[in-house]
Amino acid sequence: MSVKLSFFTGGGVDGIGGNKILLESHGTALFLDFGKSFSEENKYFDEFLKPRGLNGLGDLLAFDLIPPLPGIYREDLVIPTQNWWEKVSSHPAFRDLTIQGVLLSHAHLDHSGYISLLSPDIPVYTSLLSALISKAIQDCGISDFLSEIVYSKPKEILEDGLICSDKNYSNPSQQRPYYVFTHQPLSESVRGFWNQAPGKRPLSPVSLLPILEEKVTVGNLPVRFWSVDHSIPGAGAFGIHTPEGWILYSGDLRMSGKQTKKTQRFTQEAGALQPLLLIIEGTRANLSTSHGSKHFTEQDVADRISQIIKKAKGLVIADFGPRNLERLISVLKATEDVNRQLVITTRDAYLLEALNQCGEVDLPNPLGHPNIRIYAEKRVRTSEWESTLLEGCRAQCLTAEDVASHPNEFVFCFSYYDFSELIDINPSGGAYIYSATEAFNEEMQLDAVKLKNWIDHFHFQLFGNPFVQKNTDSHDPLHVGGHARPDELLNIIETIHPSYLLPVHTECFEFFENHFGTRKDIKLIRPQAGEAVAL
Repeated sequence: MSVKLSFFTGGGVDGIGGNKILLESHGTALFLDFGKSFSEENKYFDEFLKPRGLNGLGDLLAFDLIPPLPGIYREDLVIPTQNWWEKVSSHPAFRDLTIQGVLLSHAHLDHSGYISLLSPDIPVYTSLLSALISKAIQDCGISDFLSEIVYSKPKEILEDGLICSDKNYSNPSQQRPYYVFTHQPLSESVRGFWNQAPGKRPLSPVSLLPILEEKVTVGNLPVRFWSVDHSIPGAGAFGIHTPEGWILYSGDLRMSGKQTKKTQRFTQEAGALQPLLLIIEGTRANLSTSHGSKHFTEQDVADRISQIIKKAKGLVIADFGPRNLERLISVLKATEDVNRQLVITTRDAYLLEALNQCGEVDLPNPLGHPNIRIYAEKRVRTSEWESTLLEGCRAQCLTAEDVASHPNEFVFCFSYYDFSELIDINPSGGAYIYSATEAFNEEMQLDAVKLKNWIDHFHFQLFGNPFVQKNTDSHDPLHVGGHARPDELLNIIETIHPSYLLPVHTECFEFFENHFGTRKDIKLIRPQAGEAVAL
């Protein structure tokens, strides 16, 4: 008997993101995440050329963007006359397979995005926060077959062999089972949020199933969960106890945020297990040395943002990653200190309200908060979720006209994709705080050029550098990434001290070769897409 790990194109082993690692042991098959690889998808698709929902799984299979494993996917996304499984049957990884679950490390789409394609009876094991974030993202997002991570709308195959959503709105959406690691029983408000979906179509709910002891048996394998520090709440690492030994999966983690103790606890407890294998992310692994440079923390970022807001004249815009709620709280505190009001989008308000109900993190409830306003964009039609939200907070709603007359009173949480609203607000000067991720591919670099054009047009003073390259040390602490630095990666690995080390989610495997390539106590494994490793 052995542990078998299988790897796939765009599955986290040939670049950053898209983690989809298949673990098989003792008659049980599990996926460690089932994410969307943005880099692989962007080779063939873009904003205006997307995988076609009318073709189901076909477009994704054609470009090897999802594993060729027919037994794991939704039947309503397969067109019988297209013979897609026959077309990919020569793929070396092709086989019929049944899996017992997905271990979801966190709610970023490069780890969760392709769960929408999986059979609705396959359970997802994750934190309560990750489950709620995933549902909020889906509730507020564009409705298509690639966004149905928590619940899926019924599909039908037309006479011409194309797939479309069932137009009979009395047929309910199907919710998939989520088992959630949590420290307390689920509240009625959380259950109510989970069991309802916005829109005309009813939901056939599957109740959240709480796991209160940080461990559960999936198939024949005991599984442990640890909360870790990352740039999104609810991130976690997993341990799978196989007959050959413990297999650990780090997900994405860091040691520079305000939840560093969570990562430290995982590292110490994982090391005590004397694991067979550690699968670890290496997003920030690189060969450059930065001796003497200061390593910033999330608190350094909060302090710097506070300094800028205190001195700013005119409108202030803080631009940071979506669902980076730790950063949002830092901006809120800085806003309160200068008697300004924080302005958030309806999507942020919807997410905050949902997470506030679970009581697991110290997040503000935006509804009724004295220092939070909610920006109401101009729309011809408003989605049901947004109409309900705005109806409940009319006194907090803010329009472009309100801001234009008193720009000094507000700090906006806006990103590049909200810029069209600036045309209506028409600010003249102010501060633009760029506190988001680095521009590390051509598409993001192009967006950075456009971002600078907008900033210059409205005469904002820019703080932060949207043009900085990945892994470049910054001298102005306006952003801390969600991933462990090279020195932190080495510390984590040495503390856990596995027999085998398998890096994923990295573009610099050479970093691990330099440090572990000749080690006998920690044997390095280089995963390859389309291949399997047996331990």
